[in-house]
Amino acid sequence: MRDYTRVLEFDKVLGEVGGYAATIMGAELVRMLTPGSRLANAQFAQSETTQAVGVLDRYGSIPLGGIEDIREPLARAEVESILSPRDLISIHNTLQSCSKLREFLIKLSEEDFPLLKDIGHRMESHDDAVREIGRAISQAGEVLDSASPALQKIRNDIRRNQQQLTEKLQSYMQNSTIRTALQDPVVTVRSDRYCLPVKSEYRSHVPGIVHDSSASGATLFIEPTAVVELGNKRRELVVKEIEEVEKVLSRLSGIVGAQASRMSATLYAATQMDCISARARYAAAKDCMEPVINERGVVRLIKARHPLLKGNVVPIDVQLGVTYDALLVTGPNTGGKTVSLKTIGLLTLMAAAGLWIPAADNSEVSLFTGVFADIGDEQSIEQSLSTFSSHMTNIADIANAADSRSLVLLDEIGAGTDPAEGAALAKAVIDHLLSRGAKVVATTHYGELKEYAYSTDRVQNASAEFDLKTLSPTYRLLSGVPGSSNAFIIAERIGLDKRIVDSARANINKRGIESEELMRRIEETQRAASQERLNAERMSSEAVLLKSQYEKQVTTAAEERGRVLQKTREKASGVIQDYSNKLDDVLEELARQRLDQNRSEALRKKAEKLIDDMSDEIANEVGQPSQEEKLPEDEPLKVGTKVRIAGMSQDVEVIDTPSDGKVVVMAGTMRINVPIASLRRAVGDAGKNKSEPQKQPISISLRKTLAFHSEIDLRAKRVEPALLELDKYLDDAVSAGAQSVRIIHGKGTGAMRAAVTEYLKDNRSVLSFRIGDPEEGGSGVTVATLG
Repeated sequence: MRDYTRVLEFDKVLGEVGGYAATIMGAELVRMLTPGSRLANAQFAQSETTQAVGVLDRYGSIPLGGIEDIREPLARAEVESILSPRDLISIHNTLQSCSKLREFLIKLSEEDFPLLKDIGHRMESHDDAVREIGRAISQAGEVLDSASPALQKIRNDIRRNQQQLTEKLQSYMQNSTIRTALQDPVVTVRSDRYCLPVKSEYRSHVPGIVHDSSASGATLFIEPTAVVELGNKRRELVVKEIEEVEKVLSRLSGIVGAQASRMSATLYAATQMDCISARARYAAAKDCMEPVINERGVVRLIKARHPLLKGNVVPIDVQLGVTYDALLVTGPNTGGKTVSLKTIGLLTLMAAAGLWIPAADNSEVSLFTGVFADIGDEQSIEQSLSTFSSHMTNIADIANAADSRSLVLLDEIGAGTDPAEGAALAKAVIDHLLSRGAKVVATTHYGELKEYAYSTDRVQNASAEFDLKTLSPTYRLLSGVPGSSNAFIIAERIGLDKRIVDSARANINKRGIESEELMRRIEETQRAASQERLNAERMSSEAVLLKSQYEKQVTTAAEERGRVLQKTREKASGVIQDYSNKLDDVLEELARQRLDQNRSEALRKKAEKLIDDMSDEIANEVGQPSQEEKLPEDEPLKVGTKVRIAGMSQDVEVIDTPSDGKVVVMAGTMRINVPIASLRRAVGDAGKNKSEPQKQPISISLRKTLAFHSEIDLRAKRVEPALLELDKYLDDAVSAGAQSVRIIHGKGTGAMRAAVTEYLKDNRSVLSFRIGDPEEGGSGVTVATLG
């Protein structure tokens, strides 16, 4: 079975992702990624990428620098080979960098980044080995004198010996006879011996050992007899140095060898982190989003883009596995049919491998155990197969292997043979694949397949849109309508003689012309309907957002009203108790003064005044009694019942049966889900002229002001919940009297910043906004001025 991932260019995508890795091993691990077939594994990989995106958003980078490929020297050390100084310093630097990475990961939040934190816990520091190597080997890869006491002593002896040799030879050259015999007054080294360059005719003037001569023979390199002993001593010291260096390297190699398996585990964990980081950096660079993954065979791509296309790529919307299982894409050549086909398959593979996909939020793909593709000219010269035979061979393999968890992509199905036979074969192949439960996307030019899609359950037409005015493709994918070839229209507009075009029209049967014209009209109608649907979906989304905000405000108002009423009752109770105590005192004195009529009358008036004062104070302190009457707990709420929401001046109507302590009511043209506890008896028309109860000032604004923070953090959140949170936050900011706020959205992919910008443009409370200054957070922060 051929590698269908290569047909879809999945390997090229991995090559691009690998370019974002910091290490050779990380890039290799990226190129080894394969689409998973288990939902748990795919979701785990997606979570890794999501958490890495969050880390990049919050911290800007992950410390992966300085990690080298030390797998080969670790393997040699494990079998007791002696490593070179260069190998050892590479191990030292890599382990040191891994320790920095480990420390960074372990400090991450357990709540926000548990998977990355776990990678940190799987790494070891290896501080002892790092310290020993660092003390013995320099960054230039040389064994230092401090590697061992013996080595330090030997090298000190070598330096003293060298100094003695130099001084001896320098004094030797002071002799006038010797100086005359020299070719140049310098000391040279030949065969690791210190020599003088002597003219050959003066050989007898300089007693000693000849170690070399010039090419012409005019110069002899002689070690004078006076320094031979010092030279011999130097050779002995050099041999000792070599032996001691070998001991040092052997000792250090032994330390590495004893920990090689653990070091390899640490290196692999760092490599995994690099692979995850590369996926996150790729997602940010390509403006990708985390896909929703299912096992139901549902593909729902929103504004999806082919990741390998450059420039201004036109996104496509695709749905499969909901109302239909096969999509037949028609339209002119170079219109984007094959690109759409590859985009669907490639994004499915990317999601299954843990990569984010270049599409809009809430895009969804299914996890398939097999993604099969027959795309392009697969003619086999070696097998002497025609294009048609090659396609059929490939399709035969696919038809035998596909099952209910397969996605099959067929480009120009049935092409390369007689159109009638090719169309019949194409129908039969699609029928077979659907009978096995596979999901199918196919491109074709055959008109019969357009009609087949209309008349067959679970099969949908789609088209690559073509602009007849400019005679160029738009590269948009339109679902629900077939594409027309527009051959006659295109031929006529580019200058083909009208008589030739009319003759061509006459050569095809009337039914074919009517069918083609019908297809064209359907396409135009569908295009208009598609635009209307997009507008309706946008308006619906806005309405849902407004409804959610309104329901939240109603619930909050009901809860606040309950708290205010409770405080009012407590305050009223205190006033009543205070005046009751005073009244009791008056009544007791009145009882004692019964016989004194004048005094009794004065006390009676005093008691009446206390009662009046108490009523006035209650009215002044806690407000007029509310006109709203609570609903009895046992009163049934039937559909059509008129009620009023606490704090509102309008009656509403119950339109659904209560559930979970809430009920749906219709307020004007808006459906609202409100708590039953917040409902009151309807006032009706009679209540319209009644004065509304006076609202007493409460401490809500003060409490909001005291608890208010001048910034909100939206990082690592999805766009829609984040905008709802931002909307409430700005309400609180206005209530608290804030003049400006900081909105932290991070840099990341830029999607959150774009959503915040669009939201702020339409918010009436926002006078202006700008990107933060460097000290405020730069492009990761937007500062809004409120008014």
